[in-house]
Amino acid sequence: MDTHKITTDMILSAAAILFRAKGYHETSMNEVAKTCKISVPCLHHYFLDKEALALAVMTKVQLDFDKYIFKYAYDKDLAPATRLANLNSAIENFFSIENSGCVYVNFVIEAMNSVPCFAGPIYHYFRSFSNAYREIFISAFEANLAQSLADDFVSDLQGALIMTRVTGTTLHLRRLSMRLFRVLESDQISLV
Repeated sequence: MDTHKITTDMILSAAAILFRAKGYHETSMNEVAKTCKISVPCLHHYFLDKEALALAVMTKVQLDFDKYIFKYAYDKDLAPATRLANLNSAIENFFSIENSGCVYVNFVIEAMNSVPCFAGPIYHYFRSFSNAYREIFISAFEANLAQSLADDFVSDLQGALIMTRVTGTTLHLRRLSMRLFRVLESDQISLV
C-alpha cells in the first residue's frame, strides 16, 4: 500500500516531465509510478493505461498554456510589442525547465498515427499557438497575412525548441523572439 498522499495533478506533472524528456513510447507506467513513489496498481486507479495518462497530460498542458502563456497574446490593454514580449518570455521560461522538449511534438513524432485519439488534442494545441501569434500580428497586418505569419512562426518555434533541447541553451528561442519583433515592426512583409 502506498503511504504518501498523491494527487492526480502530481501524477500528471511527473508524467509530463517524463513524456517531454523521453517521449511516449520510452515512458512506462512503471516509471511514472516509481517517479511518483506509488505502486503501479495505485497509478492504474487514477489512469487505466498509458494512453489515458497521455491524454490527461495533454489536457493539463493545454490548460496551463491557455491560463499562463497564451493569455499574454490576448491582453488588449497592452501594446502588441509588449504582448509579444510577454508571450515569448513565458514560452522561453516554460521550455527552459529541465531542458526537455515539447510533449506535443514528441507525441506527433511518435504516436499521432499509431494512437489516433491524440490527433485532436495535438491539432488544438498547435492551432492555439498559431491563434495567439495571429492575435498579436492582426494589429499590424491584414488577417490573411497575420495568419500566415503566425503559422510560419509556430513552425519556426518548433525548430527552435528542438535546437534548445540539442544545445541546452535558449539562444534559438531568443533569436526567434528578436525576429518576431522585427516582423511586428515591419511594414514590408507580404504573402509568399
